[in-house]
Amino acid sequence: MPVSSVLILLLLAGSGVTIVDTSGNPVVGASLCSDSVLVGVSDRDGHAGVPEGLHSLQVRAVGYGTWTGVLPDSRVIMMESVPVPSGMVVTVTGTRGILRDHFPATTSLGRQSMEFLGRTGLRSLMNLSGGVYVREYGGAMPVVSISVRGSDPAHSAYYVDGHDITSSMDGAPGLTLDPLVFGGLEVSRGSGSRFLTGGMVGTLNFLPASFASSPEASISAGDDGSGWLSGSLPAGSNRISMSLRRNRGSAGTTGYSGTFLLNGMMNAASYGMLASVSAGETESPQWTLPTDGARERGSLDGWARLTLGRFMLSSGIRAGRHRYRSTVPDLVDDTHDELGAHSGTEFRGKVAGLDIGISAQLLLNRVRSTSIGSRGTVELRTSLEAGYISGISATGSVALSAVPGSSTLTGAGIMLGMPFPDSVLLTHAGASLGYRRPTLNDLYWPEDSFALGNPDLGPETSVEAEAGISLHALRWTRVSVTGFAGESRNLIRWEPGPGGKWTPVNVARVLRRGIEAEAWAEAGSLEMSGTLTLLDVRDNDPGSVNYARTLPYVPDYTWALGAGIELPRRLEWNLGISGTGIRFMNYSETSWMPVYTVVSAGLSLRPAFLENVAVELSVDNLFDEEYLETSGFQGMGRVFHMGLRWKGK
Repeated sequence: MPVSSVLILLLLAGSGVTIVDTSGNPVVGASLCSDSVLVGVSDRDGHAGVPEGLHSLQVRAVGYGTWTGVLPDSRVIMMESVPVPSGMVVTVTGTRGILRDHFPATTSLGRQSMEFLGRTGLRSLMNLSGGVYVREYGGAMPVVSISVRGSDPAHSAYYVDGHDITSSMDGAPGLTLDPLVFGGLEVSRGSGSRFLTGGMVGTLNFLPASFASSPEASISAGDDGSGWLSGSLPAGSNRISMSLRRNRGSAGTTGYSGTFLLNGMMNAASYGMLASVSAGETESPQWTLPTDGARERGSLDGWARLTLGRFMLSSGIRAGRHRYRSTVPDLVDDTHDELGAHSGTEFRGKVAGLDIGISAQLLLNRVRSTSIGSRGTVELRTSLEAGYISGISATGSVALSAVPGSSTLTGAGIMLGMPFPDSVLLTHAGASLGYRRPTLNDLYWPEDSFALGNPDLGPETSVEAEAGISLHALRWTRVSVTGFAGESRNLIRWEPGPGGKWTPVNVARVLRRGIEAEAWAEAGSLEMSGTLTLLDVRDNDPGSVNYARTLPYVPDYTWALGAGIELPRRLEWNLGISGTGIRFMNYSETSWMPVYTVVSAGLSLRPAFLENVAVELSVDNLFDEEYLETSGFQGMGRVFHMGLRWKGK
């Protein structure tokens, strides 16, 4: 179509429309079409003009499913998130600012993916996102360990709607996360993760569903004794989501958890509250004596944001208790109470043609523990961002972290993107500087039969570069490939010391490099997807006795393939296959955990006589593959699930 025709239509625009995501945040750069004619593009506030008398629209935006329909009376169109390969430009939540709306190295997962993770566990995240390796082990109250691009799990930061839930005790989430209560998840890696300060090489941001989304509920039971009941419904300008679960460990241990999530908006304010309680039995590794250990965990998080023109004020609180008890093989009764708060301000504006963002945040953390005593931290974070987005995009971020009595650390990230004609091909490149301070457990863990902390630990730093391409020439296929290389200095690793006790040490230099790829294709009623991650992580200190040797417990590759097909009579089949390569258990590479492959399958039937209800049958680890999740911990065996899912209008 001639460019002049498009300009005439835009000039005739007499009424506006607003494009938002399921969290109510503006979708930037959405294309509005009518009869294959472009009639508008949404601006930074999600607004776009449309011609008078126009009723039917088709709206497209990268990272969202296509919206087609009659222009609603509210003049608000809501876009549903869909999985997006890494390396593609995606639009993310408004709480992260306009400069963060245009960077690659992020995978955006929608509600369907959260339901999958809710059934199979967070270990299945590597089936959906490249560059991620997940271990979930230790019984019905499991340890969840998420490694990004071959880094240590503590290098990943965790958020709910931009609210930090990372514990200062161990760098893991300070609560038991249930994916069922969330509407989506952003997995940012490398340079992209620097735009949400906190992760040295990666961040995971769990997104609440919008109050305007349809109500839904589900119930499911597994033949291993596991099961759940979950529901989510709008309540005015709020949304309430809840879940109750009975969990089972690979050795038959039992645990229970409950989660409550509230999020909403009121004029210029948005807010949320997340409460979680859980308790259950733990399992010890096969190379130690059996234990009767049990864990209890409770947490409460709250956050709020107020937007006043170009300024945004934010605040949040976090409180939690974690208790571990056992009588065999040792008598242990250990309790950790944690309290945290943060307050900050942010300015967004335009200076000399550049989008500018300036922010400052004060974070307070306090821990009272029977093991490490009473400890506290105070941290001041500031950041400056600048970006240019017009065809070729360039965004950059610099952040400072200051802690009294400790060195000031600097983080930075830059990302460049260049689309080729009609955005058929996107090339991108980035670089980042990250950091991580030792956790309280790293520094102060008291000496016992197994471990001892190290108060002399220094902070870690990392430098990383990446480059890749994304191909989405056709509406039915997308492919993304990104290569990365990074070096970490003073990497903190728990390793056996004198007498066999584990203690954290700084490894002078560690080299990480690899390739992450994601693909998606659709042909009629058949939909396919895949991920592949190749990793090479080695000691890079020439003075080390382990120089050039692979770091233990890092897989050399992970991969996953998935396919789903919708058949007549409301029947849908799906099949998933995933694999993990060898993981050495020592530096000499003489002991390792073998390669394994796991197959899952399922079907969903929507009977005509049950409006909005689906009957779901599935099986995880179909062939009952025996494998090690990590050293000494067996992976989950075959589990059959049966459930019902209802979604309102």
